[in-house]
Amino acid sequence: MRQIIGAIACSAWLVGAAQAQEPACGAMADAWPVLERLKGHFKRGEYMAFLENSGPMLAHEVESYTAYFGAMDELFPEGFDRCDTVLVRDEQPAFRQEIIMFTRDDMRGPITLLLTGVVVGDRPQLVQFNFNSAATAVLDDLR
Repeated sequence: MRQIIGAIACSAWLVGAAQAQEPACGAMADAWPVLERLKGHFKRGEYMAFLENSGPMLAHEVESYTAYFGAMDELFPEGFDRCDTVLVRDEQPAFRQEIIMFTRDDMRGPITLLLTGVVVGDRPQLVQFNFNSAATAVLDDLR
């Protein structure tokens, strides 16, 4: 019996570990881990974790959580069923923008998220984000 329980626990741990490492939203080989973590938080509806893990340049935004994510907590508390990274734009030597679209079966259109990151001191960091149900509002922030 102990062996069965041990095998079940080990299987559950392996499944959880695989899910935790699963790339979010169609990540590519050169994905930035910080952006992948943030996409995963957004997809799962973990909006506070998104802000808390945004990094040192946006750490002060945690106090503005309700302004950013109050409506998302109300409308999409469980997050989204799917997400797709539709644009990855790298500018050498250290700038990246990604546009990700999040959808659910009960939605008419996607929520579009823009992540803008830079490498500072050999460390990729998020410097700006924007999301909206109107893709054009997000596209206006492309640099």
